[in-house]
Amino acid sequence: MEIQYGKMILHGILAAISYLVVPLLLFYFLELYGIMTFTDAYRIAIIIFGVIGIIISILRHAFPGDTSANRLVRFGVTVYSGIFLFYIFGGFDPGTTLGTYSINIPNLLQVLLGLKVIAWLLLGSTIIRGLQYLVEAIELRKKKEYRVKVKREFKVSVIFKVLGIIVSLAILGYFGSIIYSGLNLKLNLHDTFGYDYDNGGTPLNFTDDSMSINISFDVRNGGLYAIHNVILNAEIHTETTDNNSTLPWNTQIGGSLVPYQNTFHSFTVSLNQTITINILDTDYIEGLITTNGFLKFIISFSTVYALIFIDLTISLPNIQWNHP
Repeated sequence: MEIQYGKMILHGILAAISYLVVPLLLFYFLELYGIMTFTDAYRIAIIIFGVIGIIISILRHAFPGDTSANRLVRFGVTVYSGIFLFYIFGGFDPGTTLGTYSINIPNLLQVLLGLKVIAWLLLGSTIIRGLQYLVEAIELRKKKEYRVKVKREFKVSVIFKVLGIIVSLAILGYFGSIIYSGLNLKLNLHDTFGYDYDNGGTPLNFTDDSMSINISFDVRNGGLYAIHNVILNAEIHTETTDNNSTLPWNTQIGGSLVPYQNTFHSFTVSLNQTITINILDTDYIEGLITTNGFLKFIISFSTVYALIFIDLTISLPNIQWNHP
């Protein structure tokens, strides 16, 4: 059996780019811009998996395509890619839900993504392709075709091949629909915000006062998927103020007592949605009534979109406050 050295070298180089160069460059730039951080153990594991993947890819192209050895190696490569995906999606981490990823941009954005559906779709695809290569290897080895009969006869290997193509097309369609829907999803926070203030009938006494600040926003969902079970909370923090003793710096002064809850269906526009933030202490109310400054809103919400769980916290800094 002739060994294909040229193909082994070429695909070894391509595998090195896929398994090592691209992931390590991605890690470098994600950490460089403060988007995500990775532990040394995780990087070392990726390198080990990558080296094994390169070796398997080289072996995959060592034998001609019409041999059982080629199909067995392809089966091994497919099984390995499934294990690799399982690791990438956190399948070997105790206490970690499969498909859970987090993104962190300090002082700006924190996102937790539940990609369990995507993880299982990709893993299912590798299992189907692996079964196809295993059946083909057995057929080539024994020089015999295995068939099943459902009204008409079908080759077992062809069934797995067709299933693999269908699943791959379904995954591509799913990804495409997410991209399309995401491009047609818009959230608009209003530049101005209102407030409600009640002095309790005693203008010079702040101990019986109450105050709330209202943030308004619009949601335009022109995508294919509804935004299900939105649960939204908000906080107000001071940054700097004209009087640190009356309205202290870098302090949480308010929060939403009742979370905003809603579902935004596909191809709908929801205008002037409002979340109410209550001021926590009458001392802070006095500060807001008498002092100017800059505030920071911290908005957190969880939702399910296109079967993906999203838990996001975003900071909106440098919001100017002018007292009444």
